Amino acid sequence: MTICNNLIPYELDQPSRVILEFMEAVDAFELRYLSCDLLENLEMSDEHLLDSAIERAFNVCVALSIPTRQHFRRVFIIKQNGIHQGWKLSALGCYLTILNEDPSHPMVAQFQAFLF
Repeated sequence: MTICNNLIPYELDQPSRVILEFMEAVDAFELRYLSCDLLENLEMSDEHLLDSAIERAFNVCVALSIPTRQHFRRVFIIKQNGIHQGWKLSALGCYLTILNEDPSHPMVAQFQAFLF
């Protein structure tokens, strides 16, 4: 849960743009992990498998009524060979993504077995 859930605007109308931007910045601060870094650290190369794991992790949050925007945010990353889509993930988003990754990958299997 982020700090912004505890912020309550005192205005009866829509909060000002500045307050909304501040709340957005605080939420974004919690998204500390990049999906491309996760691929690199797990020594994986298939972005489509990672996207599938993220989708399953996203669905876990939806099923549990956990606000997905606090844990998953699509981003565009500029690399030498162009612009790539990726994800920024919170700690929970990262955890759920690894948990839902391909269990035949040795590091993922080790992580899943460690949880037992």
